[in-house]
Amino acid sequence: MTHEHITKEIAQFIQNNLVAEGVTIEALTCLPDLGLDSFSMIEILLFIERKFGVSVPDEMLNYDNTETASAFARCTVQLL
Repeated sequence: MTHEHITKEIAQFIQNNLVAEGVTIEALTCLPDLGLDSFSMIEILLFIERKFGVSVPDEMLNYDNTETASAFARCTVQLL
């Protein structure tokens, strides 16, 4: 799977499940700026683990790796 494909999947999940209707999530949309909190981040991580069959280690859970859908995808690609 490509980074772009994974980014689209993650962005779509966030848009459909975690933000208000009408909010569009792009690859580089800053998720904390939308008010997504730690519980939302856990939801995203659970989605990634189920969808892509990876386990995200705690040491990867920092701001740089969770700021955007693209950042989450970058980590996912590293784990595949």
